[in-house]
Amino acid sequence: MGGRLALRSPIDIIAGMPYIVGEPPDPGIVVLAAKGAGVHAAFCGALDGSHRHLTPAQRARPPVDLAVAEGCGGLLIVAYGPPGLVTPYVDALLLAARERGVAIIDALRVTDGRYWSYTCVSPSCCPPGGTVVDIDSSPVPAGAVLRGIAPARPLRVALADLDRVRGLLTPVGGEARAAMDALAEEVDGRARAMSETTLVRRGFGAVREAIEAERDGDGIRGYEEIAWLGVHLAHLRIRDRAWAAITERTALLHRDLWARVARHLPARRRAAPAALTAVAAWQHGDDALAMAAVETALAADPGYSMAVLMGRALAWGLPVERWRGSAPEQGPWE
Repeated sequence: MGGRLALRSPIDIIAGMPYIVGEPPDPGIVVLAAKGAGVHAAFCGALDGSHRHLTPAQRARPPVDLAVAEGCGGLLIVAYGPPGLVTPYVDALLLAARERGVAIIDALRVTDGRYWSYTCVSPSCCPPGGTVVDIDSSPVPAGAVLRGIAPARPLRVALADLDRVRGLLTPVGGEARAAMDALAEEVDGRARAMSETTLVRRGFGAVREAIEAERDGDGIRGYEEIAWLGVHLAHLRIRDRAWAAITERTALLHRDLWARVARHLPARRRAAPAALTAVAAWQHGDDALAMAAVETALAADPGYSMAVLMGRALAWGLPVERWRGSAPEQGPWE
């Protein structure tokens, strides 16, 4: 930026949104985290149904926790949409901030060209019918032009892009589906006859070999190999070892590998490879594919914890660096 924009009023805050987050999500919520006298971080959460599996409380915790971790002392909340939809999320954010000792600078709702404050009860400045959002009365847009500050790129993912990448995870059909499902049943039966120790040992080897084959350009093509990967990834130790192997450098490799596995496995085995696909896609900067992969994982297992965590991070646009620090430690293959 060529300078700083002063946000001195609710109108200034609303007028300044395009320069902070781009086009704000509507319906949705923007949370600005303040550090010192300026905005340190911004979080956007769309309320269009893409994250319907997350409760208001679940969506409120990540931005508040990250604001605390970054040393921010105050939050400014701006909700866009009808009160019945957005107010539960604002209330959850206010509660989470209070529990973590973070001050609320203000909490606003913008609906149909008017705004209301959740923190002001004085009718002299916050009338019950709301206040007209008159962007022309704010000096912020002119100040941005004067300082050479352009609107920011929107943080939210376009729904059209989400539809595009969802196709990359569409399960195989036809003869391939029938053959894969039959083989998966057979492999499940063989796995039940093995000891836990044997399965885990075989699992570490199978995942390592699959990653190496993908890296060497051979990939995995056999249905039986994919079926065994489905069995092995059901064990959290093995899945977490695959998760730990996903880095910024190897993300593309893992994205292609685990997406292919997820497409071929029957629904009951799809959550783990889909969640791994989501992590790899995010590491590669493909938020749209990451969101679609989270949807796939949760459709297979609505309570799958790794997908729930990934969904929370994506819902609030948390930086990928923060996720990298939370991944399991990477040790030697066992």
